[in-house]
Amino acid sequence: MDIRVGELIRKSPLVCLPKTSLQQVFQAMDREMTGSMLVADETGAIQGILTRYDLIKRVILPQLPLSTPIEAVMSRGIKTIDADSGALEAMLMMARHKVRHLPVLQHGFLVGLVSERDLFNFQKSSLRILSSSIEQSESIPDLKLCAGEVLGLARRLMAQGVAATALARLVSHLNDGLTRRVISICERRLSAELGPLPTWCWLALGSEGREEQTVATDQDNAIIFEGDGPRYREAFKQLAAAINHGLAEVGFPLCKGGVMAMNDKWCRSVEEWHQHVSEWFKFPRPEALLDANIFFDFRGLSGEVRLADELRSWIFLQVAGHKLFIRSLAGDAMRDSVARLTRNPVAISVARAMRKQGYLMEWLAPSVLDTKRGATAPVVYFARVLALAHGVAATATDQRLKALCANGAMSESESHMMRDAFNVLQKYRLKAQLAYALRAAESDQGGVSPNVLALDPLSSHEIDQLSESLEALGNLRARLEMDFLR
Repeated sequence: MDIRVGELIRKSPLVCLPKTSLQQVFQAMDREMTGSMLVADETGAIQGILTRYDLIKRVILPQLPLSTPIEAVMSRGIKTIDADSGALEAMLMMARHKVRHLPVLQHGFLVGLVSERDLFNFQKSSLRILSSSIEQSESIPDLKLCAGEVLGLARRLMAQGVAATALARLVSHLNDGLTRRVISICERRLSAELGPLPTWCWLALGSEGREEQTVATDQDNAIIFEGDGPRYREAFKQLAAAINHGLAEVGFPLCKGGVMAMNDKWCRSVEEWHQHVSEWFKFPRPEALLDANIFFDFRGLSGEVRLADELRSWIFLQVAGHKLFIRSLAGDAMRDSVARLTRNPVAISVARAMRKQGYLMEWLAPSVLDTKRGATAPVVYFARVLALAHGVAATATDQRLKALCANGAMSESESHMMRDAFNVLQKYRLKAQLAYALRAAESDQGGVSPNVLALDPLSSHEIDQLSESLEALGNLRARLEMDFLR
């Protein structure tokens, strides 16, 4: 699943001009035994595509003559993908845009065509089909079954060696679909009772907002709406309560900290969100910093996504003038992470040394690692602060680190090192969560965190990986301290 799209190309695609007749098109497709024809103009720019799936609806039923030019029936607005992109990226694009073919470009020039058939050697668990099953579900119990399929798919792809960062994006994409469907079901059920509502948007916060959702995660969400806050808030809270409890039934537990749209604090009008965020900027108290850390990874998930985009643009305009807030956010990240980042490498480095001497490490304390609080969370915090300080709009940690390199705020080597370390730490967090899910299916876990990874069963190679990745976080911590706290 990590293979480059360019490596999947087996032959050159069929390409014709927009005025080419259907007869010529069908003859070429038959001769080459292929199911698609790309359409490009004289400059080589792609204009459209015609596939065998289009023929019944667009050609046969309308009884079009074979002299009809292909431009009259081709699909337009074609999505393309770069040859250096991963196969998983192609899967996500196909699922998101509901297409079966993607033209492949290298340095802006067409080099091939990748199809869904090229990417999937299995059907029931294919991303597009699972996405379609989610979209067609008519009840919360149906969606709960789909959530189980998502877990199974994640487990199989993890076993196949899919990169953790990419796998988290895939899981987030499917969980987005589950959330949207729950919202749609609840909206339909409550529409008569609630009456007309102003334009609104469901905001995904936290790991879902960053598209880093793993397989054991609770809810973090909010609502932003146009119009008068006090007038519409109760109606939106009623809708949000139905959605929050629906998501809990599907498999996303209610947030113990109450970060959910059904609560006053996270259900606000556009004007109220502006006022509330302005208060965070002006008075960066501990509670404000905690809320900001949760909220600033938001992403518009359902409804009028424009409201989320406009809020993000407004935030970046405002935050530039609040250096004290950025400094306070950096200090908060340091305080929360320093103890863990100094303790974990020591414990794991000792385990590493013991393993090399042929000893077991069952007596070591701790013999477990909290892969969220003590590993991935510090990277998320540090990347968030740097992104806000340097005007990076991306929410995903990997994309933030990549963008910080692109705009000169971070060296290429530093960016690569941190992205690699984050991917490794995400892998072990997923490993811990999948093991937890298997145990949970057999017995009650008694409050044990799904993010806790037992170190004893790990091989020497795995201990080495963890140790090196945790040690790399010290560089990012030093960078944050140098930039904001000296």
